[in-house]
Amino acid sequence: MSLIESFKGIVGDVNVSEGQIDRMVYSTDASRQKGVAQLIVWPSSVEQIHKVVMMARRANVAIMPRGAGTGMGNSIPNNDVVVDVSKLNRVLNVEKGFVEAEAGAALQDLNKAIGSQFFPVQPESRKACTIGGMIASNAIGVKALEFGRMANWVEEATIVDGNGLCLKLKGDALKHVIGMEGSTGIIVSAKLKLLEKEGKKSITMLGFNTLTAMQEKLLELRADTLARNIEFLDDICSEMLGFAPKLHLIVEYEGSKGNLKEAEAREVWSAREQLPFLLGQRKHLAADDLLLPLESIPKFLHVLRKDNVPCYGPIGLGIVYPVYRDDNSLAGRFRGLYRQFGAKLGVKYGHGRRKHTVPEEKARRVLELKAHYDPKNLFSRGKLI
Repeated sequence: MSLIESFKGIVGDVNVSEGQIDRMVYSTDASRQKGVAQLIVWPSSVEQIHKVVMMARRANVAIMPRGAGTGMGNSIPNNDVVVDVSKLNRVLNVEKGFVEAEAGAALQDLNKAIGSQFFPVQPESRKACTIGGMIASNAIGVKALEFGRMANWVEEATIVDGNGLCLKLKGDALKHVIGMEGSTGIIVSAKLKLLEKEGKKSITMLGFNTLTAMQEKLLELRADTLARNIEFLDDICSEMLGFAPKLHLIVEYEGSKGNLKEAEAREVWSAREQLPFLLGQRKHLAADDLLLPLESIPKFLHVLRKDNVPCYGPIGLGIVYPVYRDDNSLAGRFRGLYRQFGAKLGVKYGHGRRKHTVPEEKARRVLELKAHYDPKNLFSRGKLI
């Protein structure tokens, strides 16, 4: 029996495809890199995922787990069988302080299901991004300084590993799946922590003509215990959003210290969340996610400004997102400069198949975990290591 017929026997004829269009769609993600999808499987239960994994083990076929494909290289297949978990999309249970959801549930659907409660990690792609994908990449949201990463909000995660075992991970064991980009198993569901509601906040928007003045204010704000989020917009991004063409810091305070009215504050955050899509419309599609030492930020931004590369991000954490056009060579040139600024790449989107080196310590840790959870190296071959 052929491989595709074997998978059809597990999930049904309509849930397996080796059609040219499907394989083309699943060969890429938001990074626009191209890979090769051997075929696509859409399981609809944990039992089916278990059987798919066991079939792949017997055939020694690589598996690429996939959520919504909103990541930057996280789900690029390398002649893999792509296992799309989008049919495992239920919000299973909501209680005070917690929600359980399947891995393919979209964040926007989870937001609706939890009612007046609040899940703090809210990326710009929340209409599409899935819970499993957010866990796999250890995602951060727009308000990253205050709420941190996905790892801060996962109580339990259930995976099917490369041995075919269904495991519920808690505590320190969550580190074996969060941020591992699908290399230790297929995430099938998770229990997440919730807040009762987002606390009362207020916003001030500060404009600057020079990087020096902005840096001085940034250092001051970092010491302000009421400053919960500090977001950066360069002059290109500011003008794109309808603000004055200056450098801006959006500062969100706990309480009423900010000077914008509540409706104005909502408009500012709403505009900020549209920024990646507006940049994409102008062919700025190659976003990088950099963690920089605070002292290097002005020098790095100065170099970007000379070449009119848009940049924004949660600068209060030292994170910025330069966004390059797909049709020029600036991206390659700048990526060659990252090390001289002490920049670390992969802080928002993960490492995926982007052309940069995974830190040696993480590579060693991945190898150790693969030996335990995926000894036949079924999952995400060639992604992190």
